Amino acid sequence: MAADVNEEAVSEALAELAEAEAAEAEARAEAARAKATAARLRGADPDSTDEDAEDAEDAEDDFDDDELEPRGWWARIGAVTVAVAVVVILAIASMVVTGLMLVAHQKVVAQRAHQAELVAAARKGVIALLSIDYNRAKADVQQVIDLSTGTFKNDFTRGADDFVKTAEQSKAVTVGTVKSAALEKESGDTGLVLLAASSTVTNANGAHQDPRAWRMSVTVARDGAQYKMSNVEFVP
Repeated sequence: MAADVNEEAVSEALAELAEAEAAEAEARAEAARAKATAARLRGADPDSTDEDAEDAEDAEDDFDDDELEPRGWWARIGAVTVAVAVVVILAIASMVVTGLMLVAHQKVVAQRAHQAELVAAARKGVIALLSIDYNRAKADVQQVIDLSTGTFKNDFTRGADDFVKTAEQSKAVTVGTVKSAALEKESGDTGLVLLAASSTVTNANGAHQDPRAWRMSVTVARDGAQYKMSNVEFVP
């Protein structure tokens, strides 16, 4: 009888132990499912262990750091881009300033060349006007006409024959030189030139290379491709 009781007690104890083990296994399974759910929420492997979860958290921290790093690179790239843009802008500005300086210089050079051309035309015309040799009076007078334009050319042409006759009759030889010439003003294709000139006169009336001084105001104007005398005034 006692043996039956003992066997019954042992059976009950074994049943209780089996139930406890089953409950523990169920608890473990439930814990595993909870971990798997948490892992899925974090994007981790459902089969991962606690260490895997910690690794996942570390990976997330590293990912955050890695996310920051590209932004740092972009910031540095942006700074370099700004620096390059500044250099390019400065280079372009320098080129523009240099171009403007070259244009201004070319304008100054062109203006000086234009002024020199006006003075040269007046100088050449005055020398021709003051240099008449009776031996070639017609040719000398024609040269003055060729170097003239406008009103002065018309007036001088009308008196050319008388001028030639006077030179031939008096056997006059005059040689003119220009001592100084300066442009007083200019306006487009015209200019007013002041000249200090002199001439020597030899003629049949007894003059022998007698010097004479002249102060003249000569207006020059464009005639075709050349500048010529358009008006001549003798200044006291």
